Amino acid sequence: MTRTLDIDLTNPQLYENGFPHEVFTELRRRGPVHLHPAIEGRPDIPSIPFWSIVTHPEIQQANRDWKTFAAQDGPLLGPDPLMSAGRTLLTLDPPEQTEMRRIISSEFTPRMVNTLEQRLADRTARILEAAAASGTCDFVRDVAYQVPMHVIADIIGIPEDTRSWVFERTDQLLKAGDPYRPGFSPETRLGLQAELFEYAQRITAEKRANPADDVWTKLAERLDGFELEMFFLILSLAGSETTRNALSMGLVALLENPDQLAELRSNRGISATVVDEVLRWSSPVLFFGRTATKDVTIGDQDVQAGDRVVFWYPSGNRDENVFADPFRFDINRSPNPHMAFGGGGAHYCLGANLAQKEIKVVYESIAAGYDVEAAGPAVWTGAGPVHNVGIGIESFPVRINALS
Repeated sequence: MTRTLDIDLTNPQLYENGFPHEVFTELRRRGPVHLHPAIEGRPDIPSIPFWSIVTHPEIQQANRDWKTFAAQDGPLLGPDPLMSAGRTLLTLDPPEQTEMRRIISSEFTPRMVNTLEQRLADRTARILEAAAASGTCDFVRDVAYQVPMHVIADIIGIPEDTRSWVFERTDQLLKAGDPYRPGFSPETRLGLQAELFEYAQRITAEKRANPADDVWTKLAERLDGFELEMFFLILSLAGSETTRNALSMGLVALLENPDQLAELRSNRGISATVVDEVLRWSSPVLFFGRTATKDVTIGDQDVQAGDRVVFWYPSGNRDENVFADPFRFDINRSPNPHMAFGGGGAHYCLGANLAQKEIKVVYESIAAGYDVEAAGPAVWTGAGPVHNVGIGIESFPVRINALS
């Protein structure tokens, strides 16, 4: 019997204060997989039905089964013409995806990330010093946004004098993805995409003419055209927004749980369990969409070939049958099989090592040298599943003071 949803998970009002965990808790109680009816009359949401997978084991099963749940139509709720227009990591499956991933992952190994650690620590120190000097600052804008964007810029090799231009357009493009945000239009979004594509073309030409010891020089030798431009866009957006949200939501959780913050300070060194719990708690990737390539039964529901299927990662990360007391923030949680980087398999996030390192260094720097207190409430933004990182913290005023 088909389990059809009686709630619209695309309703932006559900996401005004973050992910609606209470809604998904009820859905998990009803069953692991639900058919979401088509939503008509919404220009930001495709008018097609889709299957929602909300429990950890079934998300993991489907996420790893790329032969049955294919990436060919992109990661959004419905097929995405821009993503599907050419070869990208987000629209390929093995063996084509394996080859492209091999080319790119050769520059994102743990060894490479480790070489960035000192540079990352130095950059983080400068950012925190500036934030502390300002008295009250916006942690999202002044810290959580700055760190990952500068790391991405270091990796790509973006010159310091053009970073503010790139950062501004990247931020505007993310905001333009929310159709309910005033001041933006589809034309604005397309214009920003075009500007960033053109910048990617210019920096590629510069790296080919004057090779440097950076990732973009090496990728420019192996990729070309749309593949390279789309990877620049994906790296700039996914590599900054997800880590920004994890850092911001993690800090909110730490300040709301002073016993956890006190324990973190007493240890100084940030263990893997701290980073994993921040990632589980924040679950910065909202969902991924796939297309079924054949008839399949998952979670007692019969999915037909051609159906759209959506994996809700924050719901999987609160699954009561996998995580003990899932709504408790616990920096010592172990085991912690979170799916902040996806459910494993061929599409496991390439930037996982880098994101973990960034979170570790930022929190380690704060624990060792700064006192942080909230100066106001965190303000949420986003319209839900209009894109994969459809909600986040817009601003979080804090006071950062250097420890004596």
